[in-house]
Amino acid sequence: MSKSIIFDTETTGLNKEDKIIQIGAIIIDSDSKKVVDIYDDLFSCDVPINIDAMATHGIREEYIKDKDIFENSKFLKTINDLNSEENYLIAHNLDFDLPMIEKYDFQNNFQLIDTLQCAKHLYDINEDVNGYKIPNYKLQSFRYILLNEKEEKEEASKYNLEIKAHDAIGDVIILKLFLRKLSLRINDKFNLKTYDEIMDKLVHLTKTPAEIKTIGFGKHKGSLLSDIAKDDRSYLNWLFSEQEKSKKRNDINFDKNLHWSIERLLH
Repeated sequence: MSKSIIFDTETTGLNKEDKIIQIGAIIIDSDSKKVVDIYDDLFSCDVPINIDAMATHGIREEYIKDKDIFENSKFLKTINDLNSEENYLIAHNLDFDLPMIEKYDFQNNFQLIDTLQCAKHLYDINEDVNGYKIPNYKLQSFRYILLNEKEEKEEASKYNLEIKAHDAIGDVIILKLFLRKLSLRINDKFNLKTYDEIMDKLVHLTKTPAEIKTIGFGKHKGSLLSDIAKDDRSYLNWLFSEQEKSKKRNDINFDKNLHWSIERLLH
């Protein structure tokens, strides 16, 4: 009997020394599709909250000063107990959230689903969806394009919770609904109907680089990578070398999809 853990973290910042100060998580039994556990917890830590992080998630130092540390959390114990290939660990931007958890001596054995990476395979930037053009792959953007207030409130009320932007458990509720939309998209695109088929496809898409067609920054912002390869190949060579450096440093500027897409064009 497999389980899916949908989770989100809020942290003291984005750097290597930063730590988890909030966890939101919903654990779902894959057979019954029922929620079997919910986590909505704040944690203290020995790293000050970065002001940029505080401005994003709204967690002040005084909110966490009397809380226990994440190392002692029930959530950390639970994911270690469930840490096997039969279960799924799901987040929007796992490349950020998973390394945060790995700072606490967690070594992953879950099957991984990154809804951010899956969305890059299943939706195109500027694609028309429900009367909107997709501007980016942020969870909150998909929230307002794909979801309505009624279904959000109905989902939150099931668990006696409230949805607030950049709040871990609020984002998890949105993510749970977004995962459902991704499953329907996979059904339409690949004609996969069973739960196991859809989950396997999401795991596969998570592992697979997605083609970046349009660059979203710099002097060629909004241009097709294929056009840049023809008109300004030196820029593309420079951008690839910068990605190579970021990859070697394992820093947050490395974009595996951009790196893969440029490499295809250059070679």
